[in-house]
Amino acid sequence: MNAPEPLPQRPSPDSSAADRNHQEQARSTTGAISGIPAMDWILDTGASVSDTLMAWDRGDLAPLPVGTAWDVVRLQQPAGWAAIRMLRKMESPLGPVLYAHLAVEVPVPVRAADDWDLPGATVLGTGETLLVPHARIVAPRTQHGRTWIVAPHHQPVLTDADDLYGAYFAALARAGEKRGVLR
Repeated sequence: MNAPEPLPQRPSPDSSAADRNHQEQARSTTGAISGIPAMDWILDTGASVSDTLMAWDRGDLAPLPVGTAWDVVRLQQPAGWAAIRMLRKMESPLGPVLYAHLAVEVPVPVRAADDWDLPGATVLGTGETLLVPHARIVAPRTQHGRTWIVAPHHQPVLTDADDLYGAYFAALARAGEKRGVLR
């Protein structure tokens, strides 16, 4: 028995012909637009699908707008890595996590991290961009110094900003204890 054909998705009114062409290409190859890893995640940002795919085809990073579908918390190293390991150990749901030179970048729900006040943490919001490699670029592979620790796939999950805050705070405290800063 053959699986039913997926219903076609109507392109948004502001989609360019190139965007529609890339979407049709994705559907014909995979049966659905979401068959391309991270495609739905990119579409949610309002970024041009065509521009994103062309950047990746050239081996470049794709700039995605922040503040529409998610904000980004940028954490300094090594506490950022420690926070992600802690969240994994606690089995907290993790959305996409990106390693960038000396930082870990974590998309979180829009405005969920506006009140962050921890050292070494920066919140990116509306008007800023996140440079992302293709979802296939997962550690230890890198592209222009960036790699996915947790690649954006089909899950619509974002990391909870409060869980991330707690884990990063704990990682900073542990690092301080090791250096003899906190007593």
